[in-house]
Amino acid sequence: MDQLQEKSKGGRPRDPIWNEFEVVTDPQKKRLCACVWCRQEMKGEPKRMLMHLTNKCVGVDFDTKQKYIMRTTETTKLTRPPKDDSASLLSQVSRIAQIAAPTSRKIVIAGGNFHSAFIHFVASLTNKPRPRVCFLPTAAGDRDATIMTFYQDCASLNVEPYVQLSFVSSSKQHQGFDEVLLSMDAIICSGGNTLNQQAIWRAQGIDIILRQAWERGIVLGGASAGSLCWFEEGTTDGRPKDLSIVKCLGFLQGSHCPHYDGEPERRSFYHKLVYSGEMKPGYACDNDAGIFFEDFSVKNILSARPDAKVYYVSVAEGKLSELELPTTHYIK
Repeated sequence: MDQLQEKSKGGRPRDPIWNEFEVVTDPQKKRLCACVWCRQEMKGEPKRMLMHLTNKCVGVDFDTKQKYIMRTTETTKLTRPPKDDSASLLSQVSRIAQIAAPTSRKIVIAGGNFHSAFIHFVASLTNKPRPRVCFLPTAAGDRDATIMTFYQDCASLNVEPYVQLSFVSSSKQHQGFDEVLLSMDAIICSGGNTLNQQAIWRAQGIDIILRQAWERGIVLGGASAGSLCWFEEGTTDGRPKDLSIVKCLGFLQGSHCPHYDGEPERRSFYHKLVYSGEMKPGYACDNDAGIFFEDFSVKNILSARPDAKVYYVSVAEGKLSELELPTTHYIK
């Protein structure tokens, strides 16, 4: 934990949590502050600020959040149970352990064809007997045929399928996007136009909600536009004439190229961008091949057919490197 070194005007140590906030000038002379991570304003009270950083802030980085979660556990007091009620004491210890334990953040991607085998794998990661799996078909323009395919893929699985449209009206949808998406166990995003997907998500605030979902441990997934969206950047066919670069949510570091075997021009274009430095190194996935990320690390390399592969593309010693990552988990 940080040491309380800086002194306030009154001579008392200044709480280090103020390093994460800025003082806001208020005409009514209320003591307000703004979070440096998300710009949320609130009263300048350390307890309130601590609650914000550990539970509500959508911009705070992982290490900072965990630092203040640990501070919460250090300052939490165990109440003395009546007589020798060890069960009560164990219950309190368990509660504190749950607060301290960081939530595992999971993303499953595929280069193309996020069919029932991938949905089943996503469902298994929720650790729920019958998980609520929500389909977000924004990139497909909420197309009926895409939605019908999702329901068909879920028909043989022990899941509760939901669909959240992005083209909505207040007269027909009476729940906010956050109320729906944050109540799910998993969220799967469709393929389609990544550029339009990103623009609509930002306009509707869905990008922020998806980050909240990820931070809470809701499993995220998708193929094509539904895999590109989680990275910093990638290759897209979402503009006229030529393939181009699209900037995305940045939950996962680096770049991504889907349809690596299905669209030959993707491979050469991706090689050119990575070699020239126009795009960061990253992961390329064939159709029917994918990756399971836990937090920021590759946990499994997935494949639904023997010749579907995953590669890491980078520059090494001045030359383009295309490293095949061995499949660790065959799904069907």
